[in-house]
Amino acid sequence: MNCQQTLIKEISGGYKDFDFKLYFSEVFRQKNGFDIVIANPPYVSTKGREKTYKKALKKLYNFTDDLYNHFYFKAVEIANNNKGIITFISSKTFWTIQTKHNLRNLLLNNRIIELYDTASPFEAMVDTCIAIFQKDEIKDYTLTVKDGKKNLFNPKTYKLDDNIYKNAAHNVFFIPDDFNITVYNKYNSYVKELINKWWDKIKTSRNIAKNDSALNDYRKSLKPGDITLLGLVTEGGQGLATANNGKYIGVSDKTKGAENIKKTRPQKLLQAVRSYNIAELNFIKTKRDAEDYLETLAEFEIRKSFDSLKETYGRDIFGQGYLYKIVSENEIADVNSLSDKEKKKGICGNKTFVPYDKGDKYGNRWYLKTPYYINWSKENVKYLYDNSGKKGIGMPVVRNPDYYFRDGFCWTDVNSTYLKSRIKENGVYDVLSMSLFSMVYAVPNWYIVSLVNSKFISEYVDSFVNSTSHFQINDARQLPIIIPNEKQLKEFKVIFNQAYEIKKKEFSKHITNKESENFLEDIQKKIDNMVYKLYGLAEEEIKIVENRCK
Repeated sequence: MNCQQTLIKEISGGYKDFDFKLYFSEVFRQKNGFDIVIANPPYVSTKGREKTYKKALKKLYNFTDDLYNHFYFKAVEIANNNKGIITFISSKTFWTIQTKHNLRNLLLNNRIIELYDTASPFEAMVDTCIAIFQKDEIKDYTLTVKDGKKNLFNPKTYKLDDNIYKNAAHNVFFIPDDFNITVYNKYNSYVKELINKWWDKIKTSRNIAKNDSALNDYRKSLKPGDITLLGLVTEGGQGLATANNGKYIGVSDKTKGAENIKKTRPQKLLQAVRSYNIAELNFIKTKRDAEDYLETLAEFEIRKSFDSLKETYGRDIFGQGYLYKIVSENEIADVNSLSDKEKKKGICGNKTFVPYDKGDKYGNRWYLKTPYYINWSKENVKYLYDNSGKKGIGMPVVRNPDYYFRDGFCWTDVNSTYLKSRIKENGVYDVLSMSLFSMVYAVPNWYIVSLVNSKFISEYVDSFVNSTSHFQINDARQLPIIIPNEKQLKEFKVIFNQAYEIKKKEFSKHITNKESENFLEDIQKKIDNMVYKLYGLAEEEIKIVENRCK
């Protein structure tokens, strides 16, 4: 080992720490950094990583995020201060989402040469992009944006003034095609002004509660034709996390879910007996034994037996989140007749189950008849509230309880092409149900559902709010909402009612799924045209968005 290697080993802690300025000292002595930095950083999240790992990132960069974000900052750090060039192919999520605002600012504080939307050219869970920028604080320049989503090797190319991104709300990056520029020119200044004034007051449920008085005054000032943000006219957020769904949640006996529970319970019981050596059930040797045993028990006895086994052997004895309770009609309470005390403290008697919205993986729009019910007994409610937020397995978290048993609207967190929103049934809702509740009479929940289900809003979200497949609470809060006049509200009410009734008929099996889809396809066209008109799009602009949606 020569003197240089010895010195490096000593300084780097036995080669444990990689320091660019140490290993490439001549580059930094002679040129003050690399002329070119090229990287394809790992697509790795820091969620679930060791605390020491996160602390190290926090210490170095003053933030902790997906690893590729840190790579961008490291690249700028080691690039030549005299206009070093940085070229990355990475996840495209930084174009829009809130947690990557710092990365957008990093690029905008330098000189962006080119942004290339490469969509998904290789096997990756997210869309990718190429970002080329220069370590340079130049102002007022033109950059190139390429859209290769449809043709990677022959992308659509745009020239863009950097100030368009610098002046965009939350500094989002978007493809500057005719539709996006039209929408940007029409609504960005309004949205940006509202976000600059109100965002810190509405970005969390807690902040909304703190600013209740100011928000109420603002809401009273709204009039037809005004542009506002969805977060300014709604409240709510994520709901209850029981952390032990099997204990609290059941499935209606009139659903396919109940049939599935009956089929799976014997195998679940058999696996539990084998895994935990349950002495009192050692006669269960096969699935047939488990089936025969369960057939001798009434539903309430099966429920009691499974609950007892969970209490004795742990929450996950049947698998995390497994539901085994089947709820009959005579156990379900009439939520419309519950007192305020029963809603807050729980219900006495035999009818203690209430509707429980667990989200909807199938993405039903307009209406959903939830198959799930939560046992809202006094005992259960007391336990949930008394233990909310405590550490340990099976400890619940009660969020936004003031909005339980209220009509609202919700949507599917993960979307494919278009957003999927529906009216939320009166009852309790959980953490997977993205739910908000209108606080303005002139902006009813069903009106918001109609807007969110339109192509226009989906395209707006994809370009200006969140270009990933997720649509979170804070994404929804950024949507520009136009306060309708009475005529517009009546028109939307008619078309919403048609869609709502069709979905109800589908769930009650009065019409088939195919018939429902055909009816709703026609309604979708009407909704889309009404929303285009509401947001002031001209015929040629409507054609642009329709072509984009094909």
